[in-house]
Amino acid sequence: MKRTALLALIVTAAPGLAFAQTITGGLTLSYGNIDGGFGGSDINARGLDGRMKVDFGNGATIGVQVGKIDMPISGTPVSLEGEFIGLDAGYRFAGGFRVGAYADRLTMGVDLSPVDITLKTNGLSLGYEGQGFDVEAFVGKTSISPPIFSADIDNKGITASYTGMPGLDVGATWLRAELTSGAMSENIDFSGVAASYVFGESFIAFGGVSQADFFISSASLDTMGLGLGYDLGATTGFAATVSLEVARTDLGSSEDIETVRLGLTVPLGAKGPALPMNSVADSILNPRHGAFNAAMTAAF
Repeated sequence: MKRTALLALIVTAAPGLAFAQTITGGLTLSYGNIDGGFGGSDINARGLDGRMKVDFGNGATIGVQVGKIDMPISGTPVSLEGEFIGLDAGYRFAGGFRVGAYADRLTMGVDLSPVDITLKTNGLSLGYEGQGFDVEAFVGKTSISPPIFSADIDNKGITASYTGMPGLDVGATWLRAELTSGAMSENIDFSGVAASYVFGESFIAFGGVSQADFFISSASLDTMGLGLGYDLGATTGFAATVSLEVARTDLGSSEDIETVRLGLTVPLGAKGPALPMNSVADSILNPRHGAFNAAMTAAF
């Protein structure tokens, strides 16, 4: 994987910055220890997640989202890698309705392998925002490169959130990927609920529960995560949130994965505690367009 997630974030958003009325988003650097699974070997995961939304003040918006994770498996020369970039554009009407289009690219691989697997997704979205509520539905199609199997992949999903109370953000997500090959049809489903709450002006508590069902041998990937963050701005003058999250993922067997994640989140266009973008809660409150992608983001 030769692309750099942070560079993609800067290069993609830069042309619109000069005309922007507001810019929101942030960047999270993370470090995690994953215990269990993978033959009992520990994994120390290093990640970078970023998100930026540019609002031009006339109803038009553009956004970019990036993510990168490296997971070397202890005691082996193997390192698992993943990289994501997503672009979107939208228009919000005066009544609160909005329409949009998006393009996502997820690349996965092993550093010892010369072949990476890439999932490309394109689609359209329709949403409504008002009175503290935000609801969005989307449809899209995914292609796989190299074509490891022949199938049509259709995506759909709906997300809903409420931010009408100061400091509170609560939401739910349901996603489905439909794989069709000839007369055969199978689904990958992802669903979850999550919330974050700012209290004491400098603290944020967050948590989420997700469930993913795969067609492969009726496998599942169920994840629960709880975390706490503290805004360093009050003591250092530098707007950044340091966070700690503990999570557990059920692999659908007798074995679980337990994860401890540390994060440093720098917000854009906002002050105060920020939800870390490497958390289970963020993967539900700000999901990616695809059930498989969202499940992997929640678990790792």
